[in-house]
Amino acid sequence: MKHRLLAAFLTIVVMFAALPSVLFCCAERDILATEAYFDGGFSLSGVKNVPGRGDMIYYAQNDALWKDFVYESRESKKSRPFGDGGCAPAAVGMAIAAMTEREEITLIVNGAKTPYSICPCSVTASKCRQHHARYTLTSVRDFERFLPLAIAEFAAGNNIYGVLSRTEDKGTATGFIHHLVKPYGLNVTIVSDYQTALDAMAQGCAVVAHSRAGSVFTNTGHYVFLAAADEERLYVMDSLCRESYDTTGASKLTVLEPGLVTLRHEDIRIAGFGSYIIFSKTQFSHTDEPFMDISESTLEEEPATDGESVE
Repeated sequence: MKHRLLAAFLTIVVMFAALPSVLFCCAERDILATEAYFDGGFSLSGVKNVPGRGDMIYYAQNDALWKDFVYESRESKKSRPFGDGGCAPAAVGMAIAAMTEREEITLIVNGAKTPYSICPCSVTASKCRQHHARYTLTSVRDFERFLPLAIAEFAAGNNIYGVLSRTEDKGTATGFIHHLVKPYGLNVTIVSDYQTALDAMAQGCAVVAHSRAGSVFTNTGHYVFLAAADEERLYVMDSLCRESYDTTGASKLTVLEPGLVTLRHEDIRIAGFGSYIIFSKTQFSHTDEPFMDISESTLEEEPATDGESVE
């Protein structure tokens, strides 16, 4: 009897000793499955050839890989998808990619409260609907591919500065941006004058523009990246990737390829730009304006198109 009890006891000890490695194998397998989901998916994001600038990194909020992800803070009661409200993280991601060396793109981790990670359903771990194993972003390749998601996590509260810019009623406000760029050694200035924005671009700065509701780009507030400008035209990377625009003034907007559009400077009014966020390596020289924490429209966010239908 004693021998049987001892044998049973030893069996239990061996089982519990092996449990950590079993759990590790399951966790590792689940993480690999999450990674495989992203590696095997269709993506709208990538590199676009911009006239006058060459190849530039482009991020689409309605990328098939993440357009359905819940983009909310821990405190939010809503479940809005990134495809409808991820224009700010996508546009800011393009600006940062344009202003930094490739190997510096990981510096966003210096402002994180916890490591940035991804799963197939949510920007933040607190809103994961199926408790997926989250894949932690570590490499330059990781952050180059998923920078908008890391920025969205930052805006939703995963930062050491205590800022929360993913709001329940006004989309994504800009208050997080000047904290976000600190690890990159960048400065942020917000202006309202179009010519000032063009001057900034001529000086090597990156510019994200905010479109008011009712513009050629959107029926609500929207952020886009101003990729380049020449004497006649402005070239815009629209974070909401589309093949065409069915809005007032769309005839004055030329789609070079989905996500990259151009318009003449003389037609800039159709863009509805109300403010410009300037990213600079040194303090941008301009007429001082007070820092504005701008927000998206209080209207419903712009519905994303089906990313998989875009060629």
